Amino acid sequence: MAELLWRTPDGPPGAIGVVPLLLGGKPTVALPWAHVGTARAAAASDTAALVLSDPRLTGSRWTPLVATGRLTLVEDGDGDLFTEELLTQELRKHPPARALADSPMLRREHWWYLPRLVLVLEPADVVPGGRRDDPADVVLGVDDGGLHVGTVRVPDWAADPLPVADGPAGASGPAVLIGQELSVPDVERWTVHTTTGRYADGRLSGVRPAATRELEPVPGLFARMRRQRGLERACIQTLRAAGHG
Repeated sequence: MAELLWRTPDGPPGAIGVVPLLLGGKPTVALPWAHVGTARAAAASDTAALVLSDPRLTGSRWTPLVATGRLTLVEDGDGDLFTEELLTQELRKHPPARALADSPMLRREHWWYLPRLVLVLEPADVVPGGRRDDPADVVLGVDDGGLHVGTVRVPDWAADPLPVADGPAGASGPAVLIGQELSVPDVERWTVHTTTGRYADGRLSGVRPAATRELEPVPGLFARMRRQRGLERACIQTLRAAGHG
């Protein structure tokens, strides 16, 4: 799993958890159409960063890194680009996708899952990053006229202001802390949490905390059905609004 961050017109950077893919050798994210607003906002930003910080579900050659550049959005309304170029990667990296698209029959039944908002990062800079090894480790994004991104540690989430270890020296401004908790190896449960405020001198003040940082509970059968049905409705609605489907 990875984190995607981007500068916003005013306020802290945007941040979401994503499945990292490659398209033509470039870092890529493929969001379902339910997230059209997020995809368009990220693509409108002048700077974005894709962060590989979580060693779970990775191979022996994995290393943490931060790729920074600008995003290009391809609105794949029929799903051809995703199916032909990215689906195999997603099925390997994101187990929940297998229940929706791991066979021709499943892809026909869940046709709405294949159209994607494909965000391709044109990396201007790729540098080594830091690992996230426990819940105290998160990714920090600070906007001081540029986007500063790196892995940091919050030793005490109850403190105010929040202490932030290993933050960028000299940077200050609106900031976001993003972390992820997931169930391994199925990724059926995936909690992405963001905490925002203003970063300076190793502290985050004016904290707006995440609703929860805990991994979501194991869903029952009906909860799974409601979640999938909600995603389906949102995807179909936005696809139709954009003239697809």
